[in-house]
Amino acid sequence: MSTMPGLLRRARSEFERQRRATEWLRWFSGDSTESTYRRELVRVTGLEPELAWELVRDLAPLLVGRVPATLGVPVLLATSVLVADLPKPTEASWALLAATLEELEPAHARTVLESLALAWQRSYGAFTSEERQRSIRAELQRTIRRLVASDAPGIDALTALLTAFEGDSDRHSGSAILKDT
Repeated sequence: MSTMPGLLRRARSEFERQRRATEWLRWFSGDSTESTYRRELVRVTGLEPELAWELVRDLAPLLVGRVPATLGVPVLLATSVLVADLPKPTEASWALLAATLEELEPAHARTVLESLALAWQRSYGAFTSEERQRSIRAELQRTIRRLVASDAPGIDALTALLTAFEGDSDRHSGSAILKDT
């Protein structure tokens, strides 16, 4: 299985990098080690450790070391469900999370990630994967609409990406990620 490329980070001044790092720590404190992610995955999914890790192995490097596992694990699972019907779901998940982490301010990234995590938890009782996907999509749509209305810096990159997903999803399964946004 191929590994995903590293994050493409836009050039920022030293001051901007330091400011973002300080803000990031403010909004994302907690244990974010790979071992904690692995334990949290087993706890959340109930699967054997290696099987649970296999679910998110390609995406985990985006969040490990940056986002606490208690938030990151449900985000990884929600993201995977959200893009499951796209032609290249791993790449779509990677792009969605990378745009969230790199383009949004840390507080706004926290908002998006929390909405995905909460949506995952709320959708847990869904009987079908389509119901779970619909629930996660609806929660993400609400969050994106709020961020667009508040003119959050960087939100345009996320909305453009989700609009592209909508087109891919419409062409391949009749489902849309960001309908009516």
